[in-house]
Amino acid sequence: MNKIQEFIKKLSFRLSANESYLLYQNQLFSKHAITVKHDRIQFIRRWITFPFKLNTQELHGEEFYLLLIHTNNIAHFFHDVFFPFYVEWRKNKKRVCVSIKGDHFQRDFLESVIDPQDLIFLDYNTAYSFSNLIITPEGRDLKIYPEYLNICREIKNTCFTKHHIVEARNKNLIYGRNELSRKNLLDIDQQFLQANNIEQVFLSKLSFRDYLDTLAKAETFTYMVGAGVFNLLFLDSSVRVLEINPYRNNSWAQMFGLSNLCQFNVVISNNLANSSAATQDEAILDSHVYFDNQIEAAIKSLVTGNN
Repeated sequence: MNKIQEFIKKLSFRLSANESYLLYQNQLFSKHAITVKHDRIQFIRRWITFPFKLNTQELHGEEFYLLLIHTNNIAHFFHDVFFPFYVEWRKNKKRVCVSIKGDHFQRDFLESVIDPQDLIFLDYNTAYSFSNLIITPEGRDLKIYPEYLNICREIKNTCFTKHHIVEARNKNLIYGRNELSRKNLLDIDQQFLQANNIEQVFLSKLSFRDYLDTLAKAETFTYMVGAGVFNLLFLDSSVRVLEINPYRNNSWAQMFGLSNLCQFNVVISNNLANSSAATQDEAILDSHVYFDNQIEAAIKSLVTGNN
């Protein structure tokens, strides 16, 4: 029955009255051709309309940006959707309609970069109608934007200012993703960390402000490859970074540009353990890595500045 009701609802959106845009979940029904590339939105062209009234929440009389981010992967959130949007928004600021499925970290980030009064958070299962929208494209490679490094620094500084955080970079941090299901740094030697004045952090457990405050103290930062590439946004050019990759170099930081925000290094380990939560086509790239002599040597070089 629910599937039939959903089908009827979506069919009615295809044939609805005079609204220029209708949004329901990840489907945007439009009278206008939309030419931007955005794989997270399903664009449905409305060729004909019938004069019947739909039960929608109306957001008319104003032009909004639409920011639709239905992913809990913070790297995809930033690279793919937020950054291309922000490049356009900072040149032509308007209010933003946001659908993020209630992700608190993403919401805190957005409210740190954009005035909360300019953000309208949408409910995923509510239908909305708009008279005018700005649809920005998806991306991934930040390097296609000539000013991307300055824009990244602008975002970082805006977040730090919003939360009254001052950079005081005097700590060696290691983030092994040990609270997550994939790409963990296993068997971390706590005596080695203590002997080398290294602090292990669990970033995904922190509030957004505490997360910022932690990264603002990083003088060196060691982390497992993955969505943690987003963390580099809150470092600076003086910070020495070591990214640990299982099997081969699969660094998004290098491929898409964030490695240029810091002093970036990669170590590749083949001392691996399978992850039952692997999601990549090559499951080996989601493997856990054992903390061994190779990793110790790379970290020691990092914290002594000899890398």
